[in-house]
Amino acid sequence: MHLNTTPSGFGTAAEPLWRGKGRTLERLAPQLLCSRVPQGLCLSAAQWRASRAECVRRVQRRFGASLVAVRSSRDGEDAPGESQAGRYRSCLDVAVADGAAVAAAIDAVFASYRGARAWDDVLVQAMVAPRIVAVAATHAIEDGAPYYVFSLGDGARTDAVTRGDAPVRTVYLARDAEPPRDGDVARLYDALRELERLCGGEPVEAELALVDAQTVLLQVRPLNVALPDPRPARARRTALERERRDLADAPTACLGERRMLALMPDWNTAELLGAHPRPLALDLFSRLVGGAAWRRARAALGYRRVGRVDLVAPFAGRPYVDVRASANSLLPAALDATSGAAVVDAWQARLVAQPALHDRYEFSIAQTCLDFDFDSAWHARYGGVLDAPRLAAYRDALREPTRRCLDLAALRRAQSHLARLPRRCDTADPSALLDAAEHDGALPFALLARQAFAGEALMRSALARGALAPERLALLQQSCVGATRELLEHGGDVRRRYGFLRAGTFEIATQCLAHLELAPLSPGAAPQPAAPFVLAPRERRAIDRLIAEAGLGLDADALVAHYRLARQAREHGKYALSQAVSCVLERIADLGARQGLDRETLGWLALAELDFEAPARLRDIADAARTRHRVDALLRLPPVLDPRAPLDVVAIDAGTPTFVGAGRASARLLRVDASTPPAAVPHGAALAIESADPGFDWIFTRAPAALITAYGGPNSHMAIRCAELRVPAVLGLGIERWRRIAAADHVVVDAASQSLTPWRHDE
Repeated sequence: MHLNTTPSGFGTAAEPLWRGKGRTLERLAPQLLCSRVPQGLCLSAAQWRASRAECVRRVQRRFGASLVAVRSSRDGEDAPGESQAGRYRSCLDVAVADGAAVAAAIDAVFASYRGARAWDDVLVQAMVAPRIVAVAATHAIEDGAPYYVFSLGDGARTDAVTRGDAPVRTVYLARDAEPPRDGDVARLYDALRELERLCGGEPVEAELALVDAQTVLLQVRPLNVALPDPRPARARRTALERERRDLADAPTACLGERRMLALMPDWNTAELLGAHPRPLALDLFSRLVGGAAWRRARAALGYRRVGRVDLVAPFAGRPYVDVRASANSLLPAALDATSGAAVVDAWQARLVAQPALHDRYEFSIAQTCLDFDFDSAWHARYGGVLDAPRLAAYRDALREPTRRCLDLAALRRAQSHLARLPRRCDTADPSALLDAAEHDGALPFALLARQAFAGEALMRSALARGALAPERLALLQQSCVGATRELLEHGGDVRRRYGFLRAGTFEIATQCLAHLELAPLSPGAAPQPAAPFVLAPRERRAIDRLIAEAGLGLDADALVAHYRLARQAREHGKYALSQAVSCVLERIADLGARQGLDRETLGWLALAELDFEAPARLRDIADAARTRHRVDALLRLPPVLDPRAPLDVVAIDAGTPTFVGAGRASARLLRVDASTPPAAVPHGAALAIESADPGFDWIFTRAPAALITAYGGPNSHMAIRCAELRVPAVLGLGIERWRRIAAADHVVVDAASQSLTPWRHDE
């Protein structure tokens, strides 16, 4: 499909380009060849005030018995430098035959102007029944990155994308890439390129719909974003193409033919670090967690020993996980190499086919313990990958690591190991601090995390097999007294006991709680006493049968006791590791300050570059890293990176968020990040946090009504916190949808019905 040539010259010196969306569409319509504008009618505030009844009759004569949308079309609403996109009210699916409904919709839109001028319009537009709705932009709307961007939703509502309450798939097409030749994106691309040319080449954003064989233009507006020089990003992408091909061909001792990278399949890197961390944070995480601790812990629990391979494989500064290496470390040690390779490749193939599962990898892709639903899950996902004898051998091999993960003695040894950490951190030697954080912090925490995961998988599979009801599992989770509950119970003593916590655990530039002003504990933040949980006789008998079927050698009460202890130990271990990391960062900050290096500069340096005897050289390195980071930030990369796929077209599929907590919340929405002062957060607000690591636990002192994150899966840090404290939460929305939700004024989160509804005050 190729773009048709059309005349230019839309807008003149005497008549500006943008005059409210209705007038703009009227002037564009005769020149469009790649899209069409629905039938529309503009009504001015002066006309409406002079004769409401006549205006309603005009609408009825124009549109008959159909449905219409009444949209804002205020003069200056969409103008270069002052776009008001989304500020004013729109009313959809208004029945034209109902004159009162038409009048009410027009009143509502004019009222949202908060003082309509005589020449301000509303646009009455025929409703369409689209198959696909899209918001298309000539550049990335966040930063002007050089991509054509297409955010696609299904046709249930024409505002499905802009509202943010429906799943959205986003496609980024580099502006210098080959145009798409067919399909939905090709049709949208042709329409967008035509609009770009008609608008004189300036950046624009359009709302489009695919209706039957036609592309329909619903509205177009200038994209008010500063455009960076695209040349450095283009050159960087070219260089990364070579790195990408090298990734696919790199030799490795790991089983499996394919090599994938992903952001969240192991250790939730994007949740802990953010999607594009600075060098020191990324390097510190890679050293403490991604170096040896992860594979040593798993080998100790009966999983396959993996050679010297790093878990984290940074690409363009993103904290990607080497999925093949991770998968190898989650194979049972007794499994033969042929079967192991087949399993690893099957897991990765499923991840490529369903990349939205990257943040629920061990619940929806990998089977890493012998849970009670192993057989049905395997056959549903991987039937035919292993023949019957090899599958039986795999099942049997998983029994040993599962038993070790359920060993209470091993769990207590890991806890004892962690108890040594505070003493070892009482040193001024940075190398000794790093060693302590790795060996007495990350390693035992990795053991506890794996043991807690096994317990979680078993309990969820008991739910799947009908041995537990969902509300009973929720009650069990609430009965686990975790570290956050203890934090809240200490009220005003938070800073003394938990002063090491910082939003962005590995980020040196973020102040820890000890240095921040904390508001008094919000009313309602102090948790209710943990509800008791005791298995009912029927539940005990059902779980005992499942345990015997799996051959795990314990009983239902022991499993519940392990689940509770492992879950609590994991959360305390997370705090212990956070404290060790904080000690490392504070020591680096002290050493840097002696040489005149501030925290912001230090954050741009890798560990190996920290030669404090050469501060001038370190500033130069930091400046170069800043520049590289700015260029890398203009690149769009997928959450699952297939080294065989080029980087000029990036598709980010709609994620499946995790709903946790309990109840329904309707509250003001506040966007929070690592720089947000805790005292500035009002109690009872719904909070939108892109990636919420343990350092954000202070938010619970503000009694949040709800939590919404871009990153985080069903076993993530905040999933556990919100389940324990019964806070309704929507986790792992994906960055595209999260950005649109975070721009809303108010949200309604219903954990029971698993619904999320954003709205603005004018609606």
